[in-house]
Amino acid sequence: MAERLVYPAVFDPTVELNRIQITVPDVPEVKVLGIDEDDAVMKAAHAIGEALAKTTEIPVPSAPSEIALYGQQRLS
Repeated sequence: MAERLVYPAVFDPTVELNRIQITVPDVPEVKVLGIDEDDAVMKAAHAIGEALAKTTEIPVPSAPSEIALYGQQRLS
């Protein structure tokens, strides 16, 4: 059975009016913009899968306490 990895994601509602951006610090290729949180989460999950499928080196997830947040950003 494959190991399940959970990467912390930064939710930033301030990037564009009425949009939410999600970035994943451990997978820098992931930067998606959604019309709402559900849309952004689906896009981020897909982007993480695509990015990890292209590499042989799977990054180790950061501890949430290691990620700096600014303004209205939150971590999930």
